[in-house]
Amino acid sequence: MSLLEEAFTVLRRHSTNYVEPILVMPPVLQETKLAAYLIMRGIDEIEDHPDLDGDSKTALLDGVSQAIQGRLTEKAIDSLCSTHGPAIPEVTLRIADWARLLPDEIGPRVLDAFATMGERMADWVRADFRIESEHDLDRYTYSVAGSLALMLGDVWTWFDGTRCNRTWLVGYGRGIQAANIMQDKETDAQRGVSFVPPGWDHRRMHDYARRELLLADRHVDALAPASPARRWCEQPMAIAWHTVNTAVAGTVRADG
Repeated sequence: MSLLEEAFTVLRRHSTNYVEPILVMPPVLQETKLAAYLIMRGIDEIEDHPDLDGDSKTALLDGVSQAIQGRLTEKAIDSLCSTHGPAIPEVTLRIADWARLLPDEIGPRVLDAFATMGERMADWVRADFRIESEHDLDRYTYSVAGSLALMLGDVWTWFDGTRCNRTWLVGYGRGIQAANIMQDKETDAQRGVSFVPPGWDHRRMHDYARRELLLADRHVDALAPASPARRWCEQPMAIAWHTVNTAVAGTVRADG
């Protein structure tokens, strides 16, 4: 089995939503999107791991960031993860393999985004994911989504010359992440985490998400109709708007 086939096998294990959007990408861009998703998921699996304590998570997240900033190798990741044994999933252990799928011309930009993401996630773990204000929410949604949207914009520019308004790109990332927060609020509460600032109700969170999604709409509308960038963005946007609109409709019904 080739590395590309192995990567798709791992992708199917972790996501159903991203398989089809990655499969329909043209060659080279497909490998880039696949590698980026798996590296992101490898970092997410550390952050979300139920059996790792905070110190272990921060050590691993900082370590992955440092490994990416160096000469990313399988040995570096193995050495970092070795003390945690079977607790670390394959998608994380093979981050160096996924990086090999990245084209030389854009690979360093993609890896830079994830090196920074690892550092920021370590900081959020140290802060116990305390979201106390809209400013904190802005920082969190930028750390996990807005900054990655900027990276994707650079990937599209590299691939076919697509130009993106970077403010709209940040709105795209923040808006989709805000919708995810609304969708996962109850699940997050069960594990003792809240990404909603204290005192915010559904309407306030809806207004936040809607503000960012309106920027995201401008981003998508500016993309060429048949471009890979537009095909990539349309489905997450549809899901995000459905989530946000359903949440506020439920609140209206509850209020009578």
